[in-house]
Amino acid sequence: MKIIKNNTLYTFLCFFLVTQVSFSQTEEQKAMAKLSFMIGDWKGTGSSYPKEQNKSYDVLSKVRYDLDGELLVLKHRSMRDGKPVLSLHTIIYYNVEERQYYYYAFRQKGVRPFTGKIVDGKLICSIGDDYRLTFQRTSEGFFNEYGEKRVDGVWTKNFEDLLMPTSEVTF
Repeated sequence: MKIIKNNTLYTFLCFFLVTQVSFSQTEEQKAMAKLSFMIGDWKGTGSSYPKEQNKSYDVLSKVRYDLDGELLVLKHRSMRDGKPVLSLHTIIYYNVEERQYYYYAFRQKGVRPFTGKIVDGKLICSIGDDYRLTFQRTSEGFFNEYGEKRVDGVWTKNFEDLLMPTSEVTF
């Protein structure tokens, strides 16, 4: 009887430890989970500003978690009249010590590093004090990204993409 109780206790403890380890999340994973609104395959259109002077363009984006949810990979391609406007391979991660998101947009000409934070459920990434990107999910379920420059102290849009869910995007 004592052996059965000990085996039962041992089995219970092993089960408890395994489930606790498998269900626990790192701080990085918890922070990155706040970006789940970005995950998916997206297709839509974009505009450069001022709109009157620019023709719209087609946009494809693919956003996935990587490294057990501690990293986010965003692949993006914009095309106007069949010609590339912008191609990006972006890495987003969270630094626990600094309590800071980092957004690294790689493109043919190099990398642009941004720092980011979540404000009202949106990811806002800045480079310097005069340029920022905002990522959000709209109430209609669209994935929305826009860029803004500070001009004479006022934030002014320089582009905006509005994307809807689509079947799997391939690049």
